[in-house]
Amino acid sequence: MTRRGLLPILTTMVLALLSAGCHFRRPPNDHIPPRPSPANFPSLPSAPSLQVLVLGDWGTGAEGQREVAEAIAEAHGGSPPDFVLTVGDNFYPAGVTGPGDPIWRSHFETMYVGPFWDGLVFYPTLGNHDYQGRPEGQIHYSEISPRWEMPEPYHAFEGPLPGGGSVLFVALDTEPIATGSRESQLQWEWADSVLENSSGDWTVVYGHHPVATGGWHKADKTVKEALLPLLQDRATLYLSGHNHSTELLETEVGTLQGVCGGGGGLDNPYRVKPVPGTLAAFTNGGWCYLRVWPEALVVDLYDRGGGLQLRHLIRR
Repeated sequence: MTRRGLLPILTTMVLALLSAGCHFRRPPNDHIPPRPSPANFPSLPSAPSLQVLVLGDWGTGAEGQREVAEAIAEAHGGSPPDFVLTVGDNFYPAGVTGPGDPIWRSHFETMYVGPFWDGLVFYPTLGNHDYQGRPEGQIHYSEISPRWEMPEPYHAFEGPLPGGGSVLFVALDTEPIATGSRESQLQWEWADSVLENSSGDWTVVYGHHPVATGGWHKADKTVKEALLPLLQDRATLYLSGHNHSTELLETEVGTLQGVCGGGGGLDNPYRVKPVPGTLAAFTNGGWCYLRVWPEALVVDLYDRGGGLQLRHLIRR
């Protein structure tokens, strides 16, 4: 075959590898970071709290995902979360074909199973890999499973606080924003209205693409320009994935950025390094966990073995 004939084939292979890069790229080592002393963590309010588990880039169907799922159940078995947020890339390598796709069973139903998981409802948002399949299939799965609540690609709901009041959760669909789709302007206007009229005590926004990160995927310029004005003076916390790391960073608009992309564990981790604003950053699997009271919000970062790596407390 001539060089000219090889060029289209090589180009296709390179593009495929880049697209699947989220699934194949590995960090330079395989270790769990040393665990900080619990004495260095802030003490928590004694009253009951709203508890929320956050998972991203999780749906590999492989052993790393299962390892993280088991560690979550062990770490929080004594006090389970009220529900789960997902920050996209729910199914690798290319989303789902529809609500009847067998991947639902292998990557979700039999992965998050047992006394800890059976009663938990997932509130997902979509990632770029989910868009390689049929995103509407994940929306329609809400009609089949009581454990999957995704009424639209972007939506909002309130979580009640045990001490009174509520948290507004705003789920964004950031792939159209990143690609410059016409739908992104309609979504921006919707989100602007929801955030402007929020009556929640706290506001947590979540989507797939980060506005700040030290991971392999840099913060997308288009996403930053769209989201930072929405978040400023409105959202306490923005949660994302895309990078397969676990991070907490300060942003220039005051909203904290949590990157919770370690749900696949060692199946698909990325390199990560501290950047300006980094409070914590590690790879090789993990998850984020929120505890919310009327007067305080806590962000916990866990490694894949269930070790608490960071506890960040925000008080009113």
